Amino acid sequence: MKNCYIYRLLILTSVVWLFALLSAFAQSVRGHVTDATTGADLPGVSILVQGRNTGAVTDANGLYTLTLEPGSYTLQASFVGYTTQTLPVQVTTGTTATVDIRLVESLASLNEVVVIGSRSTQARSSTQTVAPVDVIQSRELVATGQVDISQQLNFVAPSFNSSRQTVSDGTDHIDPATLRGLGPDQVLVLLNGKRRHNQALININGTIGRGSVGTDLNAIPSSAIERVEVLRDGASSQYGSDAIAGVINLRLKEQPGTTVNAQLGQQYEGDGQVAQVGINHGFKLGQKGILSLTGEFRHRGATNRAGDYTGPVYVNWNVGQQSGESAAAYVARRQSLYQQDQALIRQNNFNLSDNLQVGNARVDNAGFFLNARVPIKGSNASFYATGGLNYRRGLAGGFYRYPYQTTQVITAIYPNGFLPNIQSTINDQSLLVGVNGETNGWRWDISNVYGGNSFRFDVTNSNNASLAYLGPVNNPTSFYAGTLSFYQNTADISAAKDFGKQMGLTSFNVAAGVTYRNDQYRIKQGEAASYLNFSPQSGQAGGAQVFPGYQPANAINAHRQVYGAYLDLESDVTERLLLNAAGRYEYYSDFGGNVAGKLAARYRFSEAFSLRGSVSNGFRAPSLHQRYFSAISTVFVSTGTGLEPRQTGTFRNDSPIAQAFGVPSLGAERSTNFSVGITSRPLSNVSLTVDAYQINIRDRIIYSNQFSRGTSGAGLIVATILNNAGQTDVNSAQFFANAVNTQTRGLDVVIATNSRLATGTLDVTLAANFNQTKVVGDIKRPANIPQDATFGNFLFNRQDSARLTVAQPRSKIQLTFNYRLSKFGAVLRVSRFGTVESYDPANPALDQSFSPRMVTDLNVSYRIQKNLTLTVGANNLFDVYPDPLKVTNYPTPERYGTAALDNSSFGRFVYGRTATQFGFNGGYYFANLSASF
Repeated sequence: MKNCYIYRLLILTSVVWLFALLSAFAQSVRGHVTDATTGADLPGVSILVQGRNTGAVTDANGLYTLTLEPGSYTLQASFVGYTTQTLPVQVTTGTTATVDIRLVESLASLNEVVVIGSRSTQARSSTQTVAPVDVIQSRELVATGQVDISQQLNFVAPSFNSSRQTVSDGTDHIDPATLRGLGPDQVLVLLNGKRRHNQALININGTIGRGSVGTDLNAIPSSAIERVEVLRDGASSQYGSDAIAGVINLRLKEQPGTTVNAQLGQQYEGDGQVAQVGINHGFKLGQKGILSLTGEFRHRGATNRAGDYTGPVYVNWNVGQQSGESAAAYVARRQSLYQQDQALIRQNNFNLSDNLQVGNARVDNAGFFLNARVPIKGSNASFYATGGLNYRRGLAGGFYRYPYQTTQVITAIYPNGFLPNIQSTINDQSLLVGVNGETNGWRWDISNVYGGNSFRFDVTNSNNASLAYLGPVNNPTSFYAGTLSFYQNTADISAAKDFGKQMGLTSFNVAAGVTYRNDQYRIKQGEAASYLNFSPQSGQAGGAQVFPGYQPANAINAHRQVYGAYLDLESDVTERLLLNAAGRYEYYSDFGGNVAGKLAARYRFSEAFSLRGSVSNGFRAPSLHQRYFSAISTVFVSTGTGLEPRQTGTFRNDSPIAQAFGVPSLGAERSTNFSVGITSRPLSNVSLTVDAYQINIRDRIIYSNQFSRGTSGAGLIVATILNNAGQTDVNSAQFFANAVNTQTRGLDVVIATNSRLATGTLDVTLAANFNQTKVVGDIKRPANIPQDATFGNFLFNRQDSARLTVAQPRSKIQLTFNYRLSKFGAVLRVSRFGTVESYDPANPALDQSFSPRMVTDLNVSYRIQKNLTLTVGANNLFDVYPDPLKVTNYPTPERYGTAALDNSSFGRFVYGRTATQFGFNGGYYFANLSASF
């Protein structure tokens, strides 16, 4: 199947090249377009002839040519991030006119025309829309010093949050990304305005976005991106399911010429080396066509910020008091065991500082993208296509298996224990083809996009402890654990027309469309040795340690169809009042239909002040992953004295076990969104937007806590259900369920200005997001499991609640200074990440609040030659780290009898991994070389 996509891309490329060979044009007008401040060439500038269906695009050197009959014309030069200019030109017979153009940068991103959030033909800037939109240019992304798109956005968009995870299985390799403090699956991602497929991985670990399925943004090369538009408003009625928090639209480059970007860097600590090379080349196809090709390679080395381990290694001294044992005898026994363990540690020279990897996983990523648009001769239509292939290989460590853990370690192979690794292979592919144009005033678009993502798990440096009887020679240490995959095909037909003139209005745009989507989710089982217990009576754990493989019972190939239709109306009712109304109906073959609607308005009191607001309802359909994922895995549970491994089963929501627990079938999450804001231009070079919002979500889907076995109360009910289902080796069960309601309130603020400073230009942007999420109402508990004081709330405990409400920064404020003077440039960014918190499942004394932190990024650039720029800089310039984890009295024998408060898992974790602000890798310095031809 994968080869089929490659063949399609090759055929598409061949067709586009054929267009190029058949196209030719003469020269009547020529010119050179440059930056008015720096004099740099501007490739990709659109040069249009007003009143005529002709134009050109500047090449890599900022040059353009046009063919025009003799006469008088007006040229319009426009480029994203610059003020549009119009210039007259007189073309006479037998001569070539020369019109050079110097473009002036516009006010930050607030004046840039946006595509997302409106289907109107009226060009609107982000201060003129009915909903808040951030426009982030590629140069702003590159200036962050980050090399992948999720981290670039994290440092330029305050409402966006993405922090890398550690010791979290597959989530180490795909960064969860959120908007406005909600979940990764509550933001819709578009690529060139079309729905982007989700990732195959579902996050079932204790990190941000637990239980959710996001979109792998890093599968798109940052070198291919021209700009990113972030719609910060509920948009389910406009774009469909998932758009509860908003929409992120990535626009790919469409300009001629070649750009090359290369970066080398590493953390201050000397690890985490980064090497990135991205090449983009745009070919002109005739007068207006374009083919843009991008190839990018990224290497990210692993980082490690683990602390020194203080727990048991060879002898388990962390034992409980035996029945009838006196306190003094218990202390003496623990101390004796502890001394034995310490003696063996010294004897075997065991390294207590190097038995866990807490930091970034190692990742190698290679991607290729194409983006093409070709006018169809003899019509007002164009053919367009976007395709991409991305390959990623990752390596991350799990929890160390110590030799005292004899049920998990074959000591004949690993006498000193072992650190098992998860090796990921992630493939991502997509192909979009479409035709759009205009007929009798109707702008129409027909497209189809097919995309997919697969995640293969391999486990290395591990063992299946139940195979100990085979001996060290014949025992496998590497395992294929299975593959997750998700594929999606979406077909769209849309049309829009402005009836404003007929109605005596400035505009009255009517847009409508229909869509069909087919989703497919698959789980492929791993090899037998990755999941089987070959000696159940021995007490040894079965399956590959760190990640037991998917079993035959977990394998599935699920499909669903989605049908949708929408209507979108937008009108400038008066010169001051803009109204928008949208409605959408979608029907899902696996659970039914949903209706979403939206009303929005903007009223312009003056050129300097406008008021805007919206009210909408939305929905998010349960993903196929949430409906059909199942697995038996080893989960480490915090007990207050460390992390204990437990075999837990995730059972499908429609399984007999789930029904025995009384878990209802999954339904859609439903939301209501309210927002009100102002846009203002108090001065000609100052813009301001302030938007307040409230998002209520009902029936939010969560991944439950563990329903654990016990000998009484609810625990006995759990044990009975599992035993009756033949799951005698499973300690606990987990499910997906519509369990909680939440309310999120927040405020977005963006202030931007640009001015002349000395002989240069200074852009200043202050952007901030403040938000708070809380759980409201009662938790919807399974019908057949009563509350039990011994086992607490199985479904949704206080730790789960904290993950939704306080584990992401409650505020993020970013102040950016961008100064350009001749060949020099400098970017200074100060980011303040607000408080985050983590809660213990049962012991409030272990709760922790992590104080706000300020992170400073600085880079300086110099244009060595006309098309060659060197940038050097540092992210987290002052090497700031978050608050360390709370550690009060390690539970060692020397401190037995005192209060033991330890969030660090015997010192292994210095910084929190479940509640993160900006990571804990410290400072990073880099050098970047960019060139254009």
